[in-house]
Amino acid sequence: MVNSARCSIRQPDHLRQGEPEPSGRQTSQIEHRGNFPPFGMSRSLGSLPPEPAAETVASRLRAVAQFLRRALPLCQAHTVEFYTRGLWEQLVALSPETVLEVLSGAGLLRQQQRPLEEAAGSGRAELWDNCKFSNVFCENSQKLVNVQFFALAAKYHSLPSLEVCTPLEQMLGALSGKQHKRCEIKTDEFMNNKKSHEVQKMSELIDSIANFCGIKQDCIMVGLHTCGDLAPNTLRIFTAKPEIKAVCSVGCCYHLLTEEFENQKDCSPGLWGFPMCRYLKEEGWCCGRNARMSACLALERVAVSQVLPTESLFYRAVLQVIIEECYGVIKSDRHVGKIFSKSSSFVDYVRKSLKKLELDESKLPDSCIMDYYEKYKHRMNELEAFNMLKVVLAPCIELLLLLDRLCYLKEKDNITWSGLVKLFDPVKSPRCYAVVALKK
Repeated sequence: MVNSARCSIRQPDHLRQGEPEPSGRQTSQIEHRGNFPPFGMSRSLGSLPPEPAAETVASRLRAVAQFLRRALPLCQAHTVEFYTRGLWEQLVALSPETVLEVLSGAGLLRQQQRPLEEAAGSGRAELWDNCKFSNVFCENSQKLVNVQFFALAAKYHSLPSLEVCTPLEQMLGALSGKQHKRCEIKTDEFMNNKKSHEVQKMSELIDSIANFCGIKQDCIMVGLHTCGDLAPNTLRIFTAKPEIKAVCSVGCCYHLLTEEFENQKDCSPGLWGFPMCRYLKEEGWCCGRNARMSACLALERVAVSQVLPTESLFYRAVLQVIIEECYGVIKSDRHVGKIFSKSSSFVDYVRKSLKKLELDESKLPDSCIMDYYEKYKHRMNELEAFNMLKVVLAPCIELLLLLDRLCYLKEKDNITWSGLVKLFDPVKSPRCYAVVALKK
């Protein structure tokens, strides 16, 4: 099994039997129950589960892309610039109270738990099938005008609603067949609950794939939380190397992906992290780093815990106002970093930040710093509401990235099955979807 941002080659069981235990910590142990026939012999295994057709995946990708063309500006601006650029006035035509009533606390949890058909009612097709979303965003100003429809459209353009995801139990049942005993995974004690959950689920799937494929000297490529471009490059290696018979890749750190069309001055041919598929390449699709950062937000966790770091984001946004108005600095190569948790007050936070940015903090008296705090504190709910909009949109951006990878695999002739499998509990492990493919 793999650690964060690494890939591993899984050797078949018969090659590993009798080998001494490698030095260093082990991330998993696999204990087999029942007798498995040697590879190459007849096995009582199942067949591959139904897979989403290439046309279906492409259609879903186009639908998500059309929605995000209207919604993505909400995530393309950084919250550091929330007050300096007037993001609320620029992008939202609603009061923060209206947004928070729908998307915070019990409201968000109800949105997630309520079936889409029940929430949308008979007007579901009119909400998002016209590709204009005119009842979500104003046609003239492009501002968000209806938060309920926005939440419904975002939910519709997420993996659970678009029917392109294969449930893990269906995948395991199809691969294993009725007479095949599943392996039992025991994780080492050093793992936390999150990592133990991930290793158990992924190991079970990899074991089923290996047994189904009857692997001898060949291998399976496995990536657990492959960082940035490592996830798409894992898929490229899989398609290029005949000896690799299957791939199971769970990506992470979307903000570290390279984008072909992000910098128009550098659209040179090469291996970019995004996009991978023909359609998005032809469209010149670009998310931008801030939107990719938003894709890492955990909607399910927020819905359950109702926790967002609003105060730390507020401190940073007001600090940016001070930096621009008092020091005339718009852009800086230096970063504030994680100072909030080390600060006793807003004044302390500002002074520590200015020192780190190498700005003269002695020119600002405490009273001046507090004047800025008082000026903006009543607008903290705007920042909270804005971040909730980004949280709700996060699964749609992640879906665009995942469907791009899946469409790339569907374009290859040497693959017999490819799909997205929900491996993990999203509350325990927000990056819970695996791109899985098997060769002919």
